[in-house]
Amino acid sequence: MKILLKKPSENTTQNVIDKFSIKELIEFERFCRDNAQWEEMKKCFAENSTVTISWYKGSGHGFVDASSKMATYAPHKIYDTLIWLNDDKAVSITMAKIQMRMEIQGHLLELSSDVKLLYKTQKTDGLWSIISMDGIYEKDALVPVSPADGIIIPKEEIAKFRPSYANMSYCLSKNGHPVDLNLPGIDKPEMVDKLYQESEDWLNS
Repeated sequence: MKILLKKPSENTTQNVIDKFSIKELIEFERFCRDNAQWEEMKKCFAENSTVTISWYKGSGHGFVDASSKMATYAPHKIYDTLIWLNDDKAVSITMAKIQMRMEIQGHLLELSSDVKLLYKTQKTDGLWSIISMDGIYEKDALVPVSPADGIIIPKEEIAKFRPSYANMSYCLSKNGHPVDLNLPGIDKPEMVDKLYQESEDWLNS
């Protein structure tokens, strides 16, 4: 039975409780990331969890450790979250905006990146934990913080990267972070479809 990306069916009381718990877990994980609450953030991830985003691919706990070492502050704005349940498993898609300020060539710039975060979560002993988190990249922009502050970045510098997260990739590379250019994004819909299918198969397994 296909569940993912279909209209949610009627909720039972237990479904409502589970969906609220999952939404709270996801939002708390992002809150911890933005507020340097590293030990609490680790509690959100299962021991065998994975994270795959622009600058990191590895275990969930390793992601927390790597995040704690980043010098750049990059807060997240979380919007809608959709959740598909199947007993003790769930797949969630959260719409988010990543924001980051950095200085380039003596100019203060603001990066804004729109992304979907796809979470797999599982309930063990009555508690939900994150099994995996994957980024699906949509679009981004890099603009001066002050309109009067002019800066020219050669087009070829941005053109090296994927259109769906080119500006983010540029900023990350400037900060010394390797960038994975082979991730799901709206410019590679076949990769998005593959991620959705794999998530649906996991949910129904």
